[in-house]
Amino acid sequence: MNRGDPLRPLLRAAGESLDGERLRLVRRAYEVAARRHDGQRRHSGDPYVTHPLAVAVILAEQGVRDHEILCAALLHDVLDGTACPEAELAEFGEDVMALLRGFSALDNPCGLPPDRRDLTDERVLALKLADRLHNLRTARFLPEAKRARKARETLELYVPAAGRAGLERVGEELRRLATANLPGNGPYRLVRAGAVLLPPHARARYLEEWLAELHAIPSRRERRRFAAGLLLGMPSLAAALGRWDAAGWARALGALRGPRASRALGALRGLRASRALGALRGLWGRIGAGRRRR
Repeated sequence: MNRGDPLRPLLRAAGESLDGERLRLVRRAYEVAARRHDGQRRHSGDPYVTHPLAVAVILAEQGVRDHEILCAALLHDVLDGTACPEAELAEFGEDVMALLRGFSALDNPCGLPPDRRDLTDERVLALKLADRLHNLRTARFLPEAKRARKARETLELYVPAAGRAGLERVGEELRRLATANLPGNGPYRLVRAGAVLLPPHARARYLEEWLAELHAIPSRRERRRFAAGLLLGMPSLAAALGRWDAAGWARALGALRGPRASRALGALRGLRASRALGALRGLWGRIGAGRRRR
């Protein structure tokens, strides 16, 4: 496993469970996915193949080391999202094909209604939950109406399904992310966007703690105050952790709030941390004033 290997995160998460023929098939699945999704982009601008790879990594991190479901994770959007015929995927075996067909059957807004609780293959459900989890992790790049729809859908269908499947950690993260993307939960989204300042190795840990604290605060006003304090302290924390990227933060917050806020945040680009703090205070005041007018 070398540093330039695109499967490095998956192999690290899967440990020693992938070797020999199993590893060959997983690598082959990635190659097929990369070729079939070539030229496709996600809303974030990232190559589309980064999504199925992330889904496979999520499964491996949850202890799902079965090479068949990892192959299915890497290929899960190939049949519906590209012109790939089923016959081209026959090399992966009937079990992988059954997982892909089961996933396609669930891949609609009503895919997990109560009368589908008797799924014959729980791996299909695990795959669908991992897919939704990664989509919610990157939901900030979606239009607000679509984010809200996916958030409500997740709370109604996917969080209970995760509990039934015994994937409590996945269910808890789905719940937090969905709650953060509901209308009126701007503090959640602001904290998540502001956290782009932090180094990747520290971001997930801090976000988990902050979002859990936000969820425990009953008052909207107190949640806003808590989020404002975090935003204003974020540059100092980022500096302590060895990273400060005002331009990147401005881009993230601009995408979160829409074109008008993006223009307002243009002043952040290239600023020193102290000046950026002043601009952020002004931004928070404008956001609060806008909400009071509504």
